[in-house]
Amino acid sequence: MRMKKYLWIGAVIVVIIIVAVAVNHSRSSSPKGIHLGLISILSGEYAAVGENFRNGSLLAEEQYNKAHPDAPVTMDIEDDGFTGGKALSAYQKLVDVDHINGLINVSTASIDAIYDLVTKNGMPVIQGGEQGRVPTDDNVFGIYPDSIASERDFGAYMKGKGLTHMTIVYTNVDAMIRFVAAFKEGFQGSTTDIVIDSSETDFRTHALKAVGTHPVAIGTFMYPQQGAQFMKEFLKIATTKPVMFFDTNFISGFTDYQRIMGDLTVLDGSIVGGMKLDDTQAYKAAYKARFGADAPFLSDIGYDSFNLMVQTYSSDKATWLSNIKNADFQGASGEIKFGPTGNRTPETQMMTIQGGKLVNL
Repeated sequence: MRMKKYLWIGAVIVVIIIVAVAVNHSRSSSPKGIHLGLISILSGEYAAVGENFRNGSLLAEEQYNKAHPDAPVTMDIEDDGFTGGKALSAYQKLVDVDHINGLINVSTASIDAIYDLVTKNGMPVIQGGEQGRVPTDDNVFGIYPDSIASERDFGAYMKGKGLTHMTIVYTNVDAMIRFVAAFKEGFQGSTTDIVIDSSETDFRTHALKAVGTHPVAIGTFMYPQQGAQFMKEFLKIATTKPVMFFDTNFISGFTDYQRIMGDLTVLDGSIVGGMKLDDTQAYKAAYKARFGADAPFLSDIGYDSFNLMVQTYSSDKATWLSNIKNADFQGASGEIKFGPTGNRTPETQMMTIQGGKLVNL
């Protein structure tokens, strides 16, 4: 027990040193009195992803408050269940009852529901998932690397594989429509599109339609649970196996694909377009010491979100926003630097599936 305690303390000390960010502290204030809100996905089909993000933020909060007992940061946590209605209620509570002065938000569904309110309020918002609308130079900062730029790179990569036509299957929601448009920009070939409503449960009909296109290549741009259900039906029907490819949604929902499809070796050889996110060893050690498990997907983004908020803090809202815009540091998930519309600059990483597992190309 004593050895575990020392390992935990040692990991905390190492990570606190690493996450000291390279911002201009002459423009920042002591975070004493800062009150953050976190809206995550803690119920419903994507709860596992939201819990990962929350745990990363909790780890950062615990480490910071242990190191700064005279100026602790408060963080209240609410659940959106990946629905706009719950997100709106959560935001109103955080603002009107808890009186937060900065928000960390996880889901696309949530930011789409509260966007007008948060931009009117003007408080800093660190956003995990992609926005449904086109990002602008405002107070919302996308800390997950810019998916649009990465999707464009993914399309160019597929063009480079010699493909000129493909079938694309995607969910009919704003974020996926933007992803597909960016992919097509990079691909520059012709496509047959199969668009599926977000409430759809009959995937066999769409799978039959996809098989009927006789695809040389087929790709999905879908929320993980839908994507897995569609692909399961498609592979049951298809008599030949085309080139299969998945965008970054596959990475975030890898466990959903495993749960629904079972043995993922059926997807071996598929191409997956994602972002390079290399967790530091110190962060991995600290997470495992705290939660007893390896650091999962998005936990590092939650961790960096909290630290970004605290390390750039100023009691003057305009200065706080300016500090975030100009941040440039190495977080647990890699370099954090924002472009002109507040999206984190991405580094695209192509992957493939081998033996049912993701492997970098």
